[in-house]
Amino acid sequence: MADETAGKVKHVGGKIKEKVGDVLGDRKMERDGRLSQIEGEAEQDQARAEDAAEEAAVRKNTAKEARKQNR
Repeated sequence: MADETAGKVKHVGGKIKEKVGDVLGDRKMERDGRLSQIEGEAEQDQARAEDAAEEAAVRKNTAKEARKQNR
């Protein structure tokens, strides 16, 4: 299960690493920072998608139960 907070931390850390690499002229560090940002964004997206799927399942089950009660 993805963690949105951990993804945000990874994204922000990647931004910092990218900037430090730029200042130092270290292209590998810059690239690693950009990749960390992408990875962090993806982790945040996955966490949001998992949350949305869980909420949809709850709504679906609630509707099914309401339908059963109205029969």
